[in-house]
Amino acid sequence: MNNFQTVLTVVFVSAFIFGVLIFSGLIKIGGGDSATGLQGNIVVWGVFPKSAISGQLEELSMVNKSLKVTYFKKDISTYQQDLIESFANGKGPDLFIITADMIQKNINFIYKIPYASYPQKTFNDSFIDGASVYLDSEGVIALPIVVDPMVLYYNKDMLLNENIVNPPKTWDELFEMNPLLTKRDNVGAISQSMIALGQYANVTNVKDILATLLLQNGNKIVSNDGTSYYSSLNESKQGGVGSPILEAVNFFTQFSNNLNTAYSWNRSMPNSIDMFTSSRLAFYIGKASELFTIQSVNPNLSFNVAEIPQIKNTKSKTTSADIYAIAISKKTTNMASAFSVAGSLVASDSAKIFSAASSLPPAGRVILSEKPADNAYMDTFFRSALVSRSWADPDKVKSDLIFKEMIENTLSNTMSVDASTMKAHSQLDQLMNK
Repeated sequence: MNNFQTVLTVVFVSAFIFGVLIFSGLIKIGGGDSATGLQGNIVVWGVFPKSAISGQLEELSMVNKSLKVTYFKKDISTYQQDLIESFANGKGPDLFIITADMIQKNINFIYKIPYASYPQKTFNDSFIDGASVYLDSEGVIALPIVVDPMVLYYNKDMLLNENIVNPPKTWDELFEMNPLLTKRDNVGAISQSMIALGQYANVTNVKDILATLLLQNGNKIVSNDGTSYYSSLNESKQGGVGSPILEAVNFFTQFSNNLNTAYSWNRSMPNSIDMFTSSRLAFYIGKASELFTIQSVNPNLSFNVAEIPQIKNTKSKTTSADIYAIAISKKTTNMASAFSVAGSLVASDSAKIFSAASSLPPAGRVILSEKPADNAYMDTFFRSALVSRSWADPDKVKSDLIFKEMIENTLSNTMSVDASTMKAHSQLDQLMNK
């Protein structure tokens, strides 16, 4: 190891130790400039409003007079391209907030914290199980901060009108509720639907719904063999009995089969979020972050939120989620301060503030154990976050087309379910290697 590498290693380890001390609470941010020794300029990028993070960053700068931390809120539609261009021009951020679908596209820009510095057990003990998507054979890819889980929104009036007391806890319960909640007009068209499943074009969050079904069936969708990512869509269940992808597609598509008792949706209907906000859909599968959108579109809508249904007799609950995490840039010129700022942002006190400001549950286990007693929505979001999983989607747009083709080939009988799922697996695997 040359002198430069030795010095760099000392800087990394020293910065990490400080970050861990902050995270564990042994060092309190706010103890004065001399307590930290942080200095220089740190730039942070993300898609959250500045209000969600500015308070923590301002406090860091206030107690560390030689440190200036600046946050830039980026447009979600151009965020990835902005990152690529900024790093190519040597003007990238020191820290940037990512979701799991951004891992592969940014892996060459991310400094991975080695396990020698941050043991894998420490990470697993600190964060939800689903955060393991940010681990690979070399170390920690990013530090999780908040979770946006898939949940079940439901129309309270529609359920009460049919004497249904509780929303479904398992997918099987939907079949019992469908005759009560799906209504037809005098020409046989669906005027009120139980749930929006079965089609791709007019179901909001459809890929996330399919991902949830797969993850609940024990399929990781994408796996990592220690050196690279690959599609695991075609893998059998543990023990070799049954195919998660076949079961997920067969379950999903039956809701648009007008010969099936589960029939409650078709391609001629409006988008599912519009149906729900207009009080024509009993159950809407959406993200926790959609809560305020639903409330703003229809302030008079009588709804509540529950955990997403599970497979009957399952041993462990699961829902898919966007897990937001803070990545450290390889190109930062102030590694020590970047490490420490990242560590302080995921520390309990800061993570609590970030969670409250973003109205999303935190990724830390300790904070999730302190469920908000005065907010029924957040209580459900917290419980959902604990069982959240994510997957390293290589390209959101292109993988969406793969899933769409798989469902539409199945619905149109252009291909058998076996053929359409095998094609999707092959396409996803090719996408991983581009």
